Amino acid sequence: MSSDDERPDAHTSLTRQQLHALVWEKPISHLARTFGLSGHDLAKICDRLDIPRPAPGHWNKLAAGKAVETRALPPARSGMADPISIMPVPPTRAAEPAVEKELAAARDRTKALQVAELLVRPHPIIAGWVARREKEIRKGEQVYDRRLKRLVRPSAFTPQERRRHRMLDALLKALEAQKILVTEGERLELFATSGRERIEFQFRAKLQQVRRPLTADEQRWRSSGDKDYKLELVETDILIFEVKGWLPGGLRRNWQDGRKGTVEMMVGDILATLVAAFPLMAVEREQREKAEERRRIEAQRRYELEQQRKLEENRFRRLLEHAGRWREAELARSFVAALRAAIPDPTVVIEDKLASEWLDWAEARATQYDPLASDPLDVFESIADVTNWTYRDR
Repeated sequence: MSSDDERPDAHTSLTRQQLHALVWEKPISHLARTFGLSGHDLAKICDRLDIPRPAPGHWNKLAAGKAVETRALPPARSGMADPISIMPVPPTRAAEPAVEKELAAARDRTKALQVAELLVRPHPIIAGWVARREKEIRKGEQVYDRRLKRLVRPSAFTPQERRRHRMLDALLKALEAQKILVTEGERLELFATSGRERIEFQFRAKLQQVRRPLTADEQRWRSSGDKDYKLELVETDILIFEVKGWLPGGLRRNWQDGRKGTVEMMVGDILATLVAAFPLMAVEREQREKAEERRRIEAQRRYELEQQRKLEENRFRRLLEHAGRWREAELARSFVAALRAAIPDPTVVIEDKLASEWLDWAEARATQYDPLASDPLDVFESIADVTNWTYRDR
């Protein structure tokens, strides 16, 4: 697909194995367009599902005919969704009047949100992060950092992390004051839930790839021609708040430090956007459910019409069977009569039976085969017994 006009308007369902194969068939930025997503969105889905992606430079090496490594798909973790349902993200558009109205109402309902300079009585989620970090520091063992994709030595929170904690603490408490439930997933992802609607979001530092000089151990194992550095991701001073997924009506999904100000100045707008999103999501869900119900009813109607058509065909087939038997019985009786007239001596013995007995047997069988030999209404009783599954050859 080459443009937003060609973006899919329905979800795509596929297994982890299928998505893994597709990720290694073409660049993820190209693949993402077939799902109606950005490359960044699809990469996050792969990371969440432990689907390995080609390393930077993979496709250039492949185009140059160089050897590349394809990483195998690890087993799915317990509780991981499979098959996967990928919902396209509508292209960003100007907010609609109804959205602007809901956003204005949300701003009226939410007080001006202030981020404290010190973290006091933190939200339980933030308190859990603090306790976990303190435990890791006490153990002194390296832990895997999902964001940096490497093992790190746990240390005290940086000023940037503390700043993120203070903003999240203010936001989570404000969301809960609006009767919005906030929970944490097993991979430390955050969810805001209201009724049947759920929004996943994260507050993170922007990452930057840097060259790190090799350690003494790495130098010792370095081969001739190998680079004398390693590429690593490091956190920058720029904080980003992002909604991971779709929001209705072109609502904003990303805020970050920049020339227009810091995220602290935008927390109130983030809160109002999330609060406004839930009723809009509920309306759109109800619209989707109604559309789905209409499709279901129409599909049921088509199914019932098809079943009725099939039943009529099967009943008519039974009628033709009776008509065929009636015609064959008439033909058999006429043939038996012709045989009687043509056989000069009915006392001739054939297989221990007189020819006259053979003629009587043939006439009786023809009468028995005739559907009109008994009650003619039995024909319609037989037709009424026909179902859609009477004939298995269609």
